Amino acid sequence: MIFAVALISVSVTGCRKKAEPVQLPVIHITTEREILWDKRIPCSVDVVTENDSVTWEGKVKYRGGISSKYYKHSYALKLEHRQALCGLPESRTWILNASYIDKTFMRHKLCYDLFRQMRPENLAPQCAYALLRENGHPQGLYVVMQRLNEKTLQLDEDDPAAVVFKEPKLFFPDERMPARTDGEPNFQEQTFPNFEEEDRNPLIDELRNFIVNTPDSTFYAHVGQLFDLQNIIDWHLLILFVNGGDNVLKNFYLYRTDSQTPYRVALWDCDHSFGRDGDNEKNMLERLLQDRQNILFNRLLRSPEYQKRLSERYGELRQSGIFTYENIERMMQENDPYVRKGLEENLQLWPFDSENYYDSANYDEEYALILEFVKMSLQQLDKQFAFSQSAQF
Repeated sequence: MIFAVALISVSVTGCRKKAEPVQLPVIHITTEREILWDKRIPCSVDVVTENDSVTWEGKVKYRGGISSKYYKHSYALKLEHRQALCGLPESRTWILNASYIDKTFMRHKLCYDLFRQMRPENLAPQCAYALLRENGHPQGLYVVMQRLNEKTLQLDEDDPAAVVFKEPKLFFPDERMPARTDGEPNFQEQTFPNFEEEDRNPLIDELRNFIVNTPDSTFYAHVGQLFDLQNIIDWHLLILFVNGGDNVLKNFYLYRTDSQTPYRVALWDCDHSFGRDGDNEKNMLERLLQDRQNILFNRLLRSPEYQKRLSERYGELRQSGIFTYENIERMMQENDPYVRKGLEENLQLWPFDSENYYDSANYDEEYALILEFVKMSLQQLDKQFAFSQSAQF
């Protein structure tokens, strides 16, 4: 039976359109034993929508690093066959993100959608909203996310040069580089090809050596052959815009689709953005990200040509309407009715004044905080990049 949820009335943000009634899918995960953190266990997955219901078989486990301390857990789901979960493109593997620390449930999705808007080649997870049940017990509102792998990153799996690394330590400065231990053979988090069958970690060591040790003439002549600099510039500007401090050195995928393409970055894990740090502490640009900690950004920023390209690209994104207050507001308005549809159930389980939050701001206040942050960030970046056409707020 679908858990009844009332639509919550709109209040604080006066320019917001009235939310239209929507229906949320309800995902029922049923297991015969307790779900584990370190190993998937068999499960059945029932997805109930307004007009239909389907049942699939799969395996599930809890997932998360720092977020595992929160009582509301995220899930990693692997289905027996590829399925289009919640209207997203077909896949076997899915992330059901608890989004506990983000009271708007939007920060991940806004960053991912924005990155894809910037350029068709920029990849990031597509997302949808759903209510979740674990063995019949309501778990609240979830962000259903594609998992980034060789399929979603569109790799030519038959090309021996195709590779994926999740959060490689490539861009760390020496003084912050995590220690490599014997207990971590897959130090660079290679996810494709299967690390147990073929170790491609040395590729990251080669890239790092190129960034750190090559003479300027060699570096600037060849960096555009190794890295898709349009993609790197978009990544750089996106995290500057949202002040994504957690994305400077980690929370990304590095991949190469085949032997004819350079390395690109795909976004991942963006709750540290739009006016909050990753632990929920408010950060309205009081603490700016340190992009020069990233050794690739630092080396590129020594070049007047890169600085020029960065500034010109920022101007393009402003003039095209992508980096604007109106665009973010529109994206939020599109998400808003789906979030509101699930809020009442979520609040019954996880109130806005629960532990791990820095304050008791409610949904409307947090919604307004994001929009206020966008104004502030655009004003700051307009000044930094000498953008002369003022945004209209």
